[in-house]
Amino acid sequence: MSQIKVLIADDHYIVRLGLKILIDSFEDFEVVMDAENGQKVLDHIETANYFILDLEMPVVDGVEALKIIRENHPEKKVILLTNCMDIPTLIKAKKLKPNGFLFKDGMHEEIKICLNELKKGNYYTGRNCKAFFERHKEDIIETENLIRDLDALTKTEIRVLYKISENLSTSEIAEVLFNSPKTIDNHRTNIAKKLDISGYNNLQAVAINHKSLIESLYNALES
Repeated sequence: MSQIKVLIADDHYIVRLGLKILIDSFEDFEVVMDAENGQKVLDHIETANYFILDLEMPVVDGVEALKIIRENHPEKKVILLTNCMDIPTLIKAKKLKPNGFLFKDGMHEEIKICLNELKKGNYYTGRNCKAFFERHKEDIIETENLIRDLDALTKTEIRVLYKISENLSTSEIAEVLFNSPKTIDNHRTNIAKKLDISGYNNLQAVAINHKSLIESLYNALES
């Protein structure tokens, strides 16, 4: 039987080299290419059957590369690697259903198991990933609910919420967004209602605690 062709993408050369040496020692697998960013993966997508992608890479990250592979080549199998502890990013990645999901801590002990499970048609989530998702179950549920509720916000409300996450006062936000403080207060009231949050300070706290998620929405809006 011919070997399964694997492409490794990680912006750290030493990680790519270590995985290549290890995987090339496995009987049924052959690393045919390594890349330092997701764009190179997409440029050489026909090269491999299996892809091992770092979640956080320059140019095109692992989540975006996985999304494109899923849309255009659903038969190909993707393992995501990460050291990321940012819950919104992990939720986004998990929703795309990678065939394998491993934290880099311990990945060398599990990569062979993961590849063999994929070969059988199974999905594989590493031990450290499972432990993290279990340990942060309540935070993940809260964040998933927030992501759902954020979809109801208007573009202006997202801009206001982002400024709230930067710990700006109503008058400061009004100045930055060229609005009156009364208008900003109305936006704050509507945002709190849509997010099911009561109290001025509670909205501020939620916005600050979830700044990275709100910032990603804001950046997508402004790009």
